[in-house]
Amino acid sequence: MTDQRLRELFGELAETLPEGSSSAGELWRRGTRARPPRRLTAAAAVATVAAVVVAGIVMTPEPVERGVAVHPDGSPAVTTPSAPAVDVAPPPGGEAALPVLATALPERWAGVPVMPTVSGAVLALAEYGDGRIYALKADGRVPLDVKLDQAVDATGSPSPPLVPNSLSPDGTMAAFPQKDAVVVVDLVVGQARRYRVPGFNQVVLWRGDRLLVEQAAANYLLDLATGDATRQLFKGFASAAGYGDLRIVSPGTGRRTLIRQGDRELRLDVGGITGQGRMPVRGPGDHGWQRDGLVARSALAHDDRRGRADVVVVADTATGRVVRTLLLPWGDQPGARCGKSGCAVRGWYGPDTVIVESGDRLLGWNIGTGALSRLAELPEEVTAYSLRSG
Repeated sequence: MTDQRLRELFGELAETLPEGSSSAGELWRRGTRARPPRRLTAAAAVATVAAVVVAGIVMTPEPVERGVAVHPDGSPAVTTPSAPAVDVAPPPGGEAALPVLATALPERWAGVPVMPTVSGAVLALAEYGDGRIYALKADGRVPLDVKLDQAVDATGSPSPPLVPNSLSPDGTMAAFPQKDAVVVVDLVVGQARRYRVPGFNQVVLWRGDRLLVEQAAANYLLDLATGDATRQLFKGFASAAGYGDLRIVSPGTGRRTLIRQGDRELRLDVGGITGQGRMPVRGPGDHGWQRDGLVARSALAHDDRRGRADVVVVADTATGRVVRTLLLPWGDQPGARCGKSGCAVRGWYGPDTVIVESGDRLLGWNIGTGALSRLAELPEEVTAYSLRSG
């Protein structure tokens, strides 16, 4: 077809447009509508002309909201989100056959040599059977020179000064809850500072250059620059590790678990996943861990597996939707696999691997593929530890 003929066809169709309309826009709309058979040739020509006119312009489809399907006629219809993927771990006796996840952490902590000084980044803190806290690095462990009191809870029971969230995400600082105080150590220069925080402090959670200090009776936000400790409106141990102000709470018997972020509240629907469809906090070590808009937390498995399995749940913090779960059967041995709160989440290794404590072993759970691996073996002499976020 010649250029002259194309111009004639373009002009012929343009004469039918209403006065004042945009020729290009109206021709594009007409070209996408159904036409009588006699106009097919002209429509094809117009499409060709339009292609010439808009050459070099990339047309992208309109964004489609998640969970909404668009029918051929353009009308949206809400669809039901698919159920979260469920991965099943082997019983404890089968964990040894899992592949090893190569990380900077030592695979076996029993054989890490004690050295007076070691270069490199601090990867973890660990309290060994001698009662000392060590900074674990790639080539050895160095005893931490810091004076700590024996921490206790409100009942007078011992509470370890080294808690799962003691080590800062960048590995340069460490914080230890004490009665009426929190001790913060700069691991780079070896300097310690004691901050006054009244009460039986049991948990510290890093919030940038501040610390959220938790206890059963009251929580405080400690500003490390000024030393000011501000009492919070909430108390207890429901907050999640990570910089965001996020709490996972089950307000009462029969009520649903919620994700709370400041004044925002979302329902975390774990019905059919956890015991009674809830995730109650059972102690100061029962924390969720945040990463890139997700939060991972452990619980006891659904009632149909009562006394036979634990579960780890990963949820979207913006919607409250559960995106993946890990079921950890107890196996043939009596007693819980991990403890009264389930197999605790101990952090993330990178953006896609959740670290789960299973007895004396750390497992890596890839939430993209569902694959499980062995991350580290913890001997009985390791009584407490804190990992650096990877």
